[in-house]
Amino acid sequence: MKNLFTLKNLGWLITAVVVFMLGMSGFGKITKSEEMVANLTFFNLLPQMTWIGVMELVSLALLVYPKTSIYGALGVTAAMSGAVALHFSYLGGVGVMMPILIGVMAWTAHCLRSYQFKSII
Repeated sequence: MKNLFTLKNLGWLITAVVVFMLGMSGFGKITKSEEMVANLTFFNLLPQMTWIGVMELVSLALLVYPKTSIYGALGVTAAMSGAVALHFSYLGGVGVMMPILIGVMAWTAHCLRSYQFKSII
């Protein structure tokens, strides 16, 4: 019987969570949803909103494809680093845990899916 509880499958599950969370954000930026327009107007980034959304979605596509997942993890980290910087500069550090968590999850997903782990047993 095939074991479904592997580290690689855990990596794919974490990838799915990152894609869902950041995909909604990127899609909202591209379609100019009310909430995203309000948020990015506050941060003075309304003219760049579409490009930020495109970068997020391209990074997610690269993260999902196994051969380019390292570039996707880098792109997600870049987007989330920008979000952390904005949260610190405009909001005094309120709400920085979610972008940090998404960036860490992207790297965790890449590592679990890409590397071969030797059994300790």
